[in-house]
Amino acid sequence: MDYASLRKFGPWDDRNYDLTASDIAMLPANDRYVPNVPVFFKVLKRKEGIAEGRPLLFEIYPREIDKEFLTRFGGLLQNGVLNRRGLGIYSHPDPQNPPKPLQWATDPLPNAPVEGEGPMAGDNETGIEYNPVNPNLVIAGSNGPGGQIMNYSSDGGVTWSTAGALPSTCCDPASDWSSDGTVAYTASLGSGFGSGYRTVVYRSTNNGQTWGPAVRVSNASSDKEYIHVDHSASSPYRDNVYATWHESNVMMFSRSTDRGLTFSTPLAFTADERGIGSDITTDASGRIYYAWPSITSGSAEIWVKTSTDGGATFGPAVMAYDLRGRFDFAIPAMESRRAFIYISAGVDQSGGPRNGRVYLAFTDEAPNSPGNGGGTAAATHGWIQVVYSDNQGATWTTAATPHATSDQATVDRFHPWLDVDATGNVHLGFYDTRHSANRTGVDFYYVVSADGGASWTEETRVSAATSINITNGQEWGDYNGLSASSANRVAMSWTDNRLVGGSASQRSFVGRVTNVMAGPNFGMAVTGPSTFNVCAGQPVPAVTVNATAFSGFSSPVALSFPGINAAVFPSATATPNPVTPSASPGAPITVNLTTAAAAPTGTYPITLEGTFGGPPPITRSTSFTVNVSQGAPTAATLTAPADNATSVATMPTLTWGAIAGASSYLVQVATDAAFANIVASGTVTGNSFTPGTALNTTTTYYWRVKASNACGDGGYSPVFRFTTGSIICFNGSVAIPDNNATGANADLAVAAAGTITDLNVSVKISHTYPGDLDLILVHQASSTSLTLGSRLGSSSCGMDNVDVTFDDEAPGAITCATTSPGITGTVRPANPLTAFDGKDLASGWRLTAIDRAGQDTGTITQFCLIPALLVDSIFANGFEQP
Repeated sequence: MDYASLRKFGPWDDRNYDLTASDIAMLPANDRYVPNVPVFFKVLKRKEGIAEGRPLLFEIYPREIDKEFLTRFGGLLQNGVLNRRGLGIYSHPDPQNPPKPLQWATDPLPNAPVEGEGPMAGDNETGIEYNPVNPNLVIAGSNGPGGQIMNYSSDGGVTWSTAGALPSTCCDPASDWSSDGTVAYTASLGSGFGSGYRTVVYRSTNNGQTWGPAVRVSNASSDKEYIHVDHSASSPYRDNVYATWHESNVMMFSRSTDRGLTFSTPLAFTADERGIGSDITTDASGRIYYAWPSITSGSAEIWVKTSTDGGATFGPAVMAYDLRGRFDFAIPAMESRRAFIYISAGVDQSGGPRNGRVYLAFTDEAPNSPGNGGGTAAATHGWIQVVYSDNQGATWTTAATPHATSDQATVDRFHPWLDVDATGNVHLGFYDTRHSANRTGVDFYYVVSADGGASWTEETRVSAATSINITNGQEWGDYNGLSASSANRVAMSWTDNRLVGGSASQRSFVGRVTNVMAGPNFGMAVTGPSTFNVCAGQPVPAVTVNATAFSGFSSPVALSFPGINAAVFPSATATPNPVTPSASPGAPITVNLTTAAAAPTGTYPITLEGTFGGPPPITRSTSFTVNVSQGAPTAATLTAPADNATSVATMPTLTWGAIAGASSYLVQVATDAAFANIVASGTVTGNSFTPGTALNTTTTYYWRVKASNACGDGGYSPVFRFTTGSIICFNGSVAIPDNNATGANADLAVAAAGTITDLNVSVKISHTYPGDLDLILVHQASSTSLTLGSRLGSSSCGMDNVDVTFDDEAPGAITCATTSPGITGTVRPANPLTAFDGKDLASGWRLTAIDRAGQDTGTITQFCLIPALLVDSIFANGFEQP
């Protein structure tokens, strides 16, 4: 080893002497030099990524790898001396010179206000959020000494107090509130849960003054997390807390449905492009928009996935923008840490003309830059772009550039943050270098658009002094914060390096501007159910809508039903009309609709619009849906299993054709055609049903479906029958040892004889990161061994658990799903099961599960043999043939 040559990968550290040539071979040829991170730690992170099933595939490292190094190792060890710095001063304190005791955000209530109205406690990378109910309450987080610093304000952000640091945290603050403003949330990267950082979330029930314990969200080394809370009164997922982060650039997601007390098993978007720098937002109906920039060299893009079921599943990713840059790029103001391509997302929920519009803001290389992040600082220029979608993320349009472009050769803009206020105005804050020499320093600027990004106000300078460039490895951090309050105030937070007493002092700053686009206004929202099922000729149940006043609005509002189908709804009233909105929860409006007896079956959206004539004129609206049925539904047409099907699974999925106007379906499964012995039944809204418990093997069953709607029940479908196949199972609990080549064995002794002509195998395993697993099936009587799958779903498959059937005739190979179970469905095994054809079923059978990587464990709970056997022709008719 030429140890001196390792300085090209990072600063020298004596622990580099432990490296071998094979260790250095793990680094890519274009490995990136990261300030303050030695090569031994880079190698360690690559090894840990492989062990976690999240290998680092590029020259790019986590943005917070420098802080993780300090947390875990304290600093650079040079000539036997540990040079402690930053977080390392606290994680590895010098016994001869211990640091000052820290105030922790989880300690009892502090009461020392931060001095001055500009700075707050903390150093860099800030986030800020107004309370949605009380605009005087604000929380903000920042990277700081000893961990993530939390601050709070009770006067709208004019003055600040600090709650201190969150214990065992690093950085990347992200905050939000519950919809009623009673719970504050903040996310961070926390240590103490294994090697590397984990995404953690904290809760506060006293407006950010103190914080509870960490709730771990991720299970592997994590970076660049962010959170979002669904605030919409019309969302069925209101107050869900959503988290995003990446693990070795695999985008990850988790949700909490109990206000941050617990989080779901993470979803890994392994099939999508890898990236870093994601954000989440939601619209009024609760639809989730998950956006991130990919890091594919030469073809980086902005991608968006959506979920319509509160984050249980996500649809395919849609490209929203083709980036010129990639990951980050050097400019004179950020030549070492480099300007970072990060997403900030928001949705218009105003009920106005652009209601539902989704916005994404991000930094990119300007058209006069080399592109792909490879240019020099002098040759590269940064600008900000905003894109939007008016069709729920299906397609995207580029908005007007939110700043001047004629000075791109001399001014860089970067690191924007975005928020959309209650009236639909789009607010944006960002760094701007116009007041510095040679693009080296920054000020913080602000713009707002009142027309959905078609135009923007003149840029307003918010910072009072220009900050100079400091080469401390952090420079300006990776992002800033911005939040619009309900009191016509916009607050923004940023990293500030202005001179104090002749020297640069890195601090977190908060600035405030008046929301000149706001003024008194109102909003309208349906309370309670937003979908109604009625029989034609019957009235729609009364619908309650609240009209809520903001910022002192007190004028009467005229109500109407634009576009309503009078042939279907001959009468539509809203009482009172006009209505005078009031402060939250708002003035109630009762909507009554009648339906015509001849109204055709269909789904009808109803919009209630409120109009104030001005000045200035304001229009707001809210919607609900009415499903009208013209008589009881027709009989269903059964589709699968086909009538008289055989060898059907013991937990089959029964399907039928959807019926127009049906609101629910009753499904019955019985052992007799008269349905005197019903063994499974259920009422569902979709057109499929799976029994809750397994049916018996080799048994004939009968099933039927009856549709219903508001007009009554339809008739039963024609009866279908099917026969289940033979299935022989191991049921138990066999622990799988972690990172152990021997593995665990589940044994099944089969006494029933018969020659196998076809074999399927089902497997159920409870295991985090199934990408760690190999599965091997053994027919012990013949010593035939077959590998069903190696590193299931690929070594990066981090979606928990296995519930899969292996079948040679399956259309697809083993893949990793985006929801749990990660390995699921009916798939082709890695090797054909025809290896067991011709073997006698009577044998000992063994399923071996081997865990090939560290940190994740699990249990074999079931495996089943589903054989087809040769029928002996000699006894086929019950007697021997002559």
